[in-house]
Amino acid sequence: MDVKLYKCPNCSAELKFDPDKQRFCCDYCRAEFTQQEVNSFLQQQSEDGQKEQNNQSEQSQPQDQRTAEQQQADAEFSENTRLYQCPSCGAEIVADMNTAASFCYYCHNPVILKGRVEGIYRPSKVLPFAFGREKAIEYFNEWAKDKKYVPDDLISEKQIEKMTGLYVPFWVADAITRSRMTATGETIRTWTSGDYRYTQTKSYMVIRDLNVEYDGVPADGSRKIEDDLMESIEPYDYRNTKDFDMAYLSGFLADKFDVNKEEVYPRIHQRMFENNAAAIESSCGYDKLVGKKFNNDVEKLRWNYMLLPVWFMTFHYKGKMWEYAINGQTGKIAGELPIDERKMKRHLALVAVITMLIVLVIGYFLGGLL
Repeated sequence: MDVKLYKCPNCSAELKFDPDKQRFCCDYCRAEFTQQEVNSFLQQQSEDGQKEQNNQSEQSQPQDQRTAEQQQADAEFSENTRLYQCPSCGAEIVADMNTAASFCYYCHNPVILKGRVEGIYRPSKVLPFAFGREKAIEYFNEWAKDKKYVPDDLISEKQIEKMTGLYVPFWVADAITRSRMTATGETIRTWTSGDYRYTQTKSYMVIRDLNVEYDGVPADGSRKIEDDLMESIEPYDYRNTKDFDMAYLSGFLADKFDVNKEEVYPRIHQRMFENNAAAIESSCGYDKLVGKKFNNDVEKLRWNYMLLPVWFMTFHYKGKMWEYAINGQTGKIAGELPIDERKMKRHLALVAVITMLIVLVIGYFLGGLL
């Protein structure tokens, strides 16, 4: 396929998605386009032969339940994405064919071109970035500067340059859940009469049923990213998701899932039923619940594979790699900050000197009064 995606219809320069404007912009002729306009242009440039080839493939392989349009979309995804691999940490980076991915967003070592990405890795949905890199840096600086004893290098210009816009692969589940709890509920009353203290405990059989419909429980599909880090920047508002379009990758990197939905299901299952258990227990109203037992069931489980926006940065400090993530939709930040021990010791020493001077001054005046 010779047609390249998201080229400017006016000057043929590369189009990039601008999160602040929510449009595709050309840096050369300053033109701006909506997603619909980009898709319309691409459709005009598409080759009819590609669609016919997909239709023939569908007829020769009746076991493939995808429509011709889905097969064409997968073929275009494979044709117009490249896979880069980091020889240092093994991370695999998905980028559009026009993106020069020259470093790894995890360890920042150079990466090498590995090949194209298979259509099975094509997401069904994408949540576009809501703000650009400058705003992400502003969020991070405000967050980090409020913390004491942070190493100066963390917020240096050289370090901040490593901030990368990354689409993280997520498996997102919709489900109807049913939970039943059986337990013994206890109410406890104590009182004092004369020299004696009495305790009265009443026990009740407790049965609670709860049905909850979940819409969009996420779990990231990348082994390289800490699960806790991704959960810490939730939630996302899925109302702004779009049907996946290659154009949204322009100017950004993406990760390829290496954890399938069967592997992440236990995490999602645990999150749903821990929430159910907390809701049931909070509704009981007893002083104590004893012998709790839960029966849980999932009905009508449905999956979406989507890319969610994260501004990502790593920081190497004293032999350890520190990771930071910013929700590309809300600006919520997560990550542990290192402590500069020298800065902390200087601060504590200064406080000690000031305290000593205050004590000496007070002592001097008190001595004069005496």
